[in-house]
Amino acid sequence: KVPTLYPLDGQQRLSTLFLLHCYLAWNIPETEGVSQPWHAFSYATRPGARAFCQFLTKCRPDMAPSTVSEWLQDQADYLPTWKHDPTIQGMLVMLDALHQRYSAVPPEKRRTHWERLIDPAHPAIRFHLLPIRNSSENNTLYVKMNSRGRPLTEFENFKADLEALMRENPAIADENKRHFSDRIDTVWADLFWNYRGNNHLIDEEIMRYLRFLAEVRAWQQKLQVNHLSPNDAQELARLAQSLLGPNAEHTGASADWMCRALDVWLEEAAPGQHKPRHVRALFEQWFTRASTTATEPLRIFNFRDFDECEIGVDMFRACCNLYGTRSWRLAHTLLLYGVLHGLMAQLPSESFAPRLRLLRNLIEASQDDIRAGERNNMPELLKDVELIMSDGPLADIKAFNQVQVIHEAAKREFLKAHPSLQGTLHHLEDHELLRGGLTVFDLNPAQHANTFAQRAAQFSALFAQSYSQVTGALLTQNHEGRNVKRNAGYRLAYLGAPKQSEPWQNLFRARRGEAPHPSSAALMALLDALATGKTLPAVMTEFIEASDTPKDWRYYMVKYPETRTGDSGNHVIGPGAGYVMVMLKGDSCDYRSYHYDSYLLALAQEADMTLDQIGNERWPRCFTGDGTGERHLELKRSGIKIQCVDAGWMLSDLPIQDIQCNAFNLVASQHALQNGLCAVPQVNGIDTADRITIGAALLRDLLAAGL
Repeated sequence: KVPTLYPLDGQQRLSTLFLLHCYLAWNIPETEGVSQPWHAFSYATRPGARAFCQFLTKCRPDMAPSTVSEWLQDQADYLPTWKHDPTIQGMLVMLDALHQRYSAVPPEKRRTHWERLIDPAHPAIRFHLLPIRNSSENNTLYVKMNSRGRPLTEFENFKADLEALMRENPAIADENKRHFSDRIDTVWADLFWNYRGNNHLIDEEIMRYLRFLAEVRAWQQKLQVNHLSPNDAQELARLAQSLLGPNAEHTGASADWMCRALDVWLEEAAPGQHKPRHVRALFEQWFTRASTTATEPLRIFNFRDFDECEIGVDMFRACCNLYGTRSWRLAHTLLLYGVLHGLMAQLPSESFAPRLRLLRNLIEASQDDIRAGERNNMPELLKDVELIMSDGPLADIKAFNQVQVIHEAAKREFLKAHPSLQGTLHHLEDHELLRGGLTVFDLNPAQHANTFAQRAAQFSALFAQSYSQVTGALLTQNHEGRNVKRNAGYRLAYLGAPKQSEPWQNLFRARRGEAPHPSSAALMALLDALATGKTLPAVMTEFIEASDTPKDWRYYMVKYPETRTGDSGNHVIGPGAGYVMVMLKGDSCDYRSYHYDSYLLALAQEADMTLDQIGNERWPRCFTGDGTGERHLELKRSGIKIQCVDAGWMLSDLPIQDIQCNAFNLVASQHALQNGLCAVPQVNGIDTADRITIGAALLRDLLAAGL
């Protein structure tokens, strides 16, 4: 059987080659009336051009006219309609160009060119052949090729390999093989065309979504997933072998699932015909990124790097644009999978909202529990997502944060007792700082409905103010924050930051073993106090001026706002009354980071010191270490160092030169310094006088004395 050549591309070049054969053959007398192999050249999809090519093979133009086209158009078999066919008109132009090129060439040279053109051993023109494995592919192969002869892209190579992989696997249903092959170049391509990049290709976008599907499926089967691999094509090819290769398990189910996971983004346009859904509108129906009074659509977080104008809440677009980058996190995978699973299960629209709300709450509470890699728990988390979207029992949820799971059960019990508060509770969940977790709130079902509603309203009003004042006001209610014990009685206290919201989110997020939440009692007491009409400054002033308020670390943090200016809101507090206190830059003690000393900062501020009077480089965030070592405020002129200690203020590096020494001794006698210690009156180790006031008076006198 003689093989058939199906050209993959190059219409204009192939047409020119055919016309060259025609023109040179017209100059060779012995070719007249003889059938030639090149006469088989034909336009399969253009009837007019096909008929014109057949017409040319039967012609023998007179070479005398200045143009060949004049002679051809003057023939009886030349159809009038051909003058409106751009392909035929282009071929006429090319024939005229050939005639002009060869009109001055001697006949013997034309014969040489003709013989070189048809030489079977050393032809002037050669073809690169691509053997086709299956003859049934030849009808669609051209459609699947990139245009204008450019090399195939990574995706086109992957697509061909994937189809071959599916075709050769008998475990995959023929229906799914045909379904994938037909739709990957038609309606699915139309779907991703709406998400094409600036290069006007869909390759990267479709590969990212396919990788999302492949990784989810691989996690479900507990296969190896190189989630952090930057090479989409390479990793996708490896996953395809793992899921659909001859040695893979569940290949039929995997192929069927992936086809359905693509089909969910389509809708029926007519019986048996489909078109892409309006996907953005679908997600906007469920999600919002804005803070509103409405509880639907659901507010979602962790979308900092998702372009608001282009992506918004369209997680399908985000997946196409960002999957595999640092902007896309495992939390996004779980949320998108929840939507995908719900769509594939054909959940009624009214079921989506409560189930997505539960899923969002658990994802937000489990930021530290979502892992791939060595401690991968994505298989269990994906199983939990399916359970949630199927409205399964809360008790069966195992991989998500268990404190939050218990808390979700408490919410349900609370709403059973107070169904009218559902909107209030959901609105509170949508707060930027709470993000679905209300463990810091009192959800006792016996609580009066008005109390909860009142506290919810006060919470929103409270955190619309300065965060620094919130920290101070909470401390008036015996707030301890979240504490981590350290050596020698020191502790790391998370108290909330003055400007940034993330430390508050971390503080309010549920932690294992916290029942009740360590900030709950103080927060509820503060909200109740504010409900009586008190302001934050009034609450703090009342605390400071109360005669029974102990002057420990909490008193100084309330009175002196400088002690609450640390960016992280995290503090190292010493034992006892806490007269050693450091404000950290980050979440923990980093020996390479610089910290503030809370008491020294308040002391310098109260004494109105200027930078040219301070000898510490990088002041005020100039101390390193873990917060348990010595820290001093150094006077630039004299070199005297001042340290806050339990008993008061300890001075060191005292002057030894006569003039400075005399000046210092005079100040020391005025402030009753003994062995360099300026003692603060105390009872049972607690100050009875304000140590900042006492220390600032001493410091001002030292500076006034030229020290």
